[in-house]
Amino acid sequence: MHHWTTILISTASCILFLGIALYQLGVVGPNLTSTLLKLTLSENNKSQILNNTHLKGYSIRVTQQALCGSEVQFSGYVDVLDTDDHFFFLFFESQGSPASDPTLLWLNGGPGCSSMAGAWVEIGPCLINGDANGTHINPHSWNKLANLIFLDQPVGTGYSYGKSRVTSSNRAAQDVYAFLQVFFRMFPKYKTQFHIAGESYGGHYIPTLADVISTNNEHAHENDLLPIELVSILIGNGWTGFSTQIGFYEDYGCSNDNQPIFDEQVCKSMRDTKARCQYLADLCYKYPSRATCYPAGLYCKHTQLDPFENTGLNPFDIRRVCGQTTDYCYQEMYRLEVWADKDYVRQELGVDPQVGQFSHCNPAMETRFVLSADMVYDFSHYISQSLTRGVRVLMFAGDMDWQCNWYGNKALSLGLEWPGKDEYQQAKDEVWRNSDTRKIAGYVRSFDKLTFIRILNAGHMAIFDQPENGFDLISKWISNLTLQDM
Repeated sequence: MHHWTTILISTASCILFLGIALYQLGVVGPNLTSTLLKLTLSENNKSQILNNTHLKGYSIRVTQQALCGSEVQFSGYVDVLDTDDHFFFLFFESQGSPASDPTLLWLNGGPGCSSMAGAWVEIGPCLINGDANGTHINPHSWNKLANLIFLDQPVGTGYSYGKSRVTSSNRAAQDVYAFLQVFFRMFPKYKTQFHIAGESYGGHYIPTLADVISTNNEHAHENDLLPIELVSILIGNGWTGFSTQIGFYEDYGCSNDNQPIFDEQVCKSMRDTKARCQYLADLCYKYPSRATCYPAGLYCKHTQLDPFENTGLNPFDIRRVCGQTTDYCYQEMYRLEVWADKDYVRQELGVDPQVGQFSHCNPAMETRFVLSADMVYDFSHYISQSLTRGVRVLMFAGDMDWQCNWYGNKALSLGLEWPGKDEYQQAKDEVWRNSDTRKIAGYVRSFDKLTFIRILNAGHMAIFDQPENGFDLISKWISNLTLQDM
């Protein structure tokens, strides 16, 4: 059965309607194809809605905007008409050579946290001012090197809205893959080498999406899907493998690597309960289901994670004190919510009026993922599969983060099953210096397709804390250069 998509492109003086014929995507139905429909403009340059009973499946609404910077930038929605779901995205063209530079998709975590944080607080060309009344140029923007897509997903995150209630990373990955198919059909100029990057619960999202892309690439042509040239994935302070990472909170909190966070009484309690936590986590890993994983998550959270709550420190940056705020202990997230909710910003971005007050994270989304036990399922095998398929993998972690600490992330990288596992385990941790400042930025371990980096003096949002070093990292990674000090 044929499915159709329309696209709405807004320019300075007019709004263009284009159409694209689509079969429903391979991950959610039959095959995909496209054809160009006519341009429709009214005499007064106001848009006219295309009414056609055969327009089913997907639609795109795109608004060209210029909140900051001079590069081509647009935003809008991919609408899934059958389910009444609407995925908001923000795009910035590369400041270099857009047609040949790679394209990078950024996904924030949560689950349920908006990728607008990545755009306006971390790696985008425009960062929100301290008074939340405007933006300024980011000298370390990643779009100096790549075309950037920021996507609010799953539906219900950030500016996205709809009727679906997503409860799993696998379902989320299918939706993002469908988005990418539609996006690259409409904007083939940007279908260059592709990278996926993000942080936190992106440790679930990114490996799963990478697997969906690679799996569909194997039969893309016969299924009339666009093959996506996935080159690498980048996961910052990721939450990826519960059964591995849960075993390293006591190590991180009680070690002398940093000044110990806990006193000996708390450390002893964590040590005494860690064996049972690990037993339950391993049971969840071997027999993944809500019945085995949900209890494991509850017990391990209570015994290994919750002791941190009594410290009064920021779990995302142990150097900070949270105070009385409820915005993840970052004033930057409060500014994001103020900025993103301004009428002129929403109008410029083409935010649908149906979207309520902007929230940088959706607690209801997180609750659904907790209750489905998705949070404690293991997704590290998808990283192993990507490595085996030849996809480069970069795992990096700010060393001041408790929530997804670098001890657990490094251990996860060492335990991955792939052809280079032994050589990676035998590799040495080497100094990484910023090429411009020549200062030590962290420590890197690498072999073949896999790299792990400990970023010094950085928290959960490592690129936010160390933007200059983050730019050095992405510059070398995208160019496939070594990060070790030469």
